[in-house]
Amino acid sequence: MTTRPTIVFGLDGAHYELLEPWIEAGHLPNIERAIDSGISADLESVLPPVTSPNWKAYATGKNPGKIGIFWWENIDTDNRRVHYPSNRKHVNTEFWELIARDEPVGVLGVPTTYPPKDVDSFLVSGPPDGKNTGYAHPSELESRLDEEFDYRVRKHHRLDGEREAAAEEILELIDSRFTAAEMLRSEHDVSFLQVTTFYINSLQHYLWDDEYTLQGWQIIDEHLGQYLDGDFNVVLMSDHGSNPIRTVFHINAWLEANGYLATDTDVADTFYRAGITKDRLIQLTNKLGLTALAKRIAPRKLLQYLPDNTGAVNKEGKTDAVDWEATDAIASGQGPIYLTADRGTTEYDRIRDQLQAELESTTDPDGNAISDAVYKGEEVYSGSYVDESPDLVIDQTTGAHIPGGIGREEIFTKPTEEGWRAENKRQGLFVATGPDFAGGTHDPISILDLAPTLLHLHDRPIPADMDGTVQQSIFDPDSDSARREVRTEHISKRKQERARIRVVAADLDL
Repeated sequence: MTTRPTIVFGLDGAHYELLEPWIEAGHLPNIERAIDSGISADLESVLPPVTSPNWKAYATGKNPGKIGIFWWENIDTDNRRVHYPSNRKHVNTEFWELIARDEPVGVLGVPTTYPPKDVDSFLVSGPPDGKNTGYAHPSELESRLDEEFDYRVRKHHRLDGEREAAAEEILELIDSRFTAAEMLRSEHDVSFLQVTTFYINSLQHYLWDDEYTLQGWQIIDEHLGQYLDGDFNVVLMSDHGSNPIRTVFHINAWLEANGYLATDTDVADTFYRAGITKDRLIQLTNKLGLTALAKRIAPRKLLQYLPDNTGAVNKEGKTDAVDWEATDAIASGQGPIYLTADRGTTEYDRIRDQLQAELESTTDPDGNAISDAVYKGEEVYSGSYVDESPDLVIDQTTGAHIPGGIGREEIFTKPTEEGWRAENKRQGLFVATGPDFAGGTHDPISILDLAPTLLHLHDRPIPADMDGTVQQSIFDPDSDSARREVRTEHISKRKQERARIRVVAADLDL
């Protein structure tokens, strides 16, 4: 077991592609130190390479088929609905809960941890699904963070409408995350600290290599330095990487044009023609300070009908925008596609094989592919929720962005000034430095491997239902973690039954 505290910097969307020019220019000296003194590798995300499900995959060591969350929405074609099963976020045990059985831990800022679990010593939930109230355990920690840091989980300003104000706010939030985490780490003397910044990837999405993005990374770099100078094991990791967008592929427009999807967007079209969009409504209420009032008086159903600034309806709003009886396929953003035909039938196999082949051969107007591969769901997912998994998953290629809205007529567009400039990619970042880690470069590591590997570092047995494996080769050969045998915790029938009960209870929202 390591006798040193472990500090994990969770860096949403981080990859070497953006950072290397800044490192070479001397702008990120501490990240350079970490890479030079430690071991580094590409970190492979699960599909799709998105915040949800990847932060939960990291925390549990399990693929989305065991978690039951496949993007920011699940599409239930049997019941004709689009929804986000947020009640499933806490069904599986996160690895830091296992460390906390014997050692104090602290977790701050990780997405998909809201509402916070009861963890010894503290857990502060992260965006974008977290809220600005009820975000901390113990609960009294919230008022202290509010008073000392003006702490908020979610930012107030939007990068697609108030760019400078939003960027300045994000820099403040990044700094406050690390300052608060260090204060709490020191006070609670935790032996494991996970501090994650989600909003650095928001800067990358909208600004890519802009000066604001560099400033965000310099704030991270500055906070990293204090741990490199101490007796810590330090890990830098991301849920996925990022890359500049070359082409935007509107998957549901393509499905509709090719006869797979039938839509009814009359209500959204009416709002859009009148200049009423969800983005403009949010910007207006934020500017007038009426956000809380708007949430109370505006019916949720109405907000779902409102299109975004491109005219597309997203997430739950897609439920009523689809003519389900006339539809064969509908897509989420960034990869997942669901079929309406019954699995195991000849019709299902025919449609899926045909759609897979057509998507694999689809190119943009410049002749560039939109995918590196198109997988069948069972090729990438396994577990108790695999029956709900996407039927196909596009692994979008470098430079391609696949939004999941419904209502666009154009199939291909270019990035716009007010929209995303960068998209996620599967290759993320992994760097580990400190007395217990080796040096050099390593073959790519799966994000699923980090939970068991960090458990092993802290001499905890690895639950048998984790999909990842311990990467002992990242440890210094003379360290205890490299020499010690990996222990496995077999799941008893009683624990399996309790897990099944949690799954059923979550789906019933008990």
